[in-house]
Amino acid sequence: MENFIHQTAANGFQLGAEVYERGRPAYPDLVINLICATNPDLCQKTIVDLAAGTGKFTRMLVSAGAKLVTAIEPVESMRRKLYSIPNIAVLNGTAENIPLVDNSVDIVTVAQAFHWFNGVAALEEIYRVLKPDGKLYLLWNLRDDDTCPWLQDMTKIIDKWQPKDHPHFKTMKWLKVFEDNSLFSSFSYERFSHDQCVTLDILFNRILSSSFISILDDKKKQILLQEVKAFLEQNAQTKEKTKFFVPYMTHVYWCQRL
Repeated sequence: MENFIHQTAANGFQLGAEVYERGRPAYPDLVINLICATNPDLCQKTIVDLAAGTGKFTRMLVSAGAKLVTAIEPVESMRRKLYSIPNIAVLNGTAENIPLVDNSVDIVTVAQAFHWFNGVAALEEIYRVLKPDGKLYLLWNLRDDDTCPWLQDMTKIIDKWQPKDHPHFKTMKWLKVFEDNSLFSSFSYERFSHDQCVTLDILFNRILSSSFISILDDKKKQILLQEVKAFLEQNAQTKEKTKFFVPYMTHVYWCQRL
């Protein structure tokens, strides 16, 4: 099976691995608690963190006691970050071409990435490597704009640069591949709120870590950041502040291989 990497993701994340690591928030501990609760023997489970990026979620799995973790990531600059995580295997691969044998994995986690996949091919490949009754967890960490007026307005500034056909969790198009499928059970779902306390520099890194922003040329990036900076300096909720509390909502979907 051929590798599939969405071009915006491939280019954007290749250029933006450093800012991704600095700007993206961690996942709340409640996510790991959920995975541990649904897998009491986590330390004995064979786990694949698919499209692992710089390893933000991979590190949490290891810290929770997982001992048999493989991180799979197609983007070289991100994969280099994974090598610093102790006691894991790191492989070059995609969701559509997982370099593992059939029925060899207990758990597959996908953090912040499933919307980029070629849905049908990815689901079939995840099914192939999972053992019977193996579990698939999909996670997304999203800014909770609905609870924060200044964040809503800032997001509007950023989204002016987003292409109309840009893959995104919020469109829920990624979910269609699971409808009426015979490979996996229906989803269970939980969501967890948490905050990220950031300086302006970290906030800028978070903005620049978005794939559709990281592929812009330097001039356009500076135009965007200056516009955001001017907004923050004028907004009543953010002006004269040196740190900002950014609310997030983490969405977790999980299902079981049939």
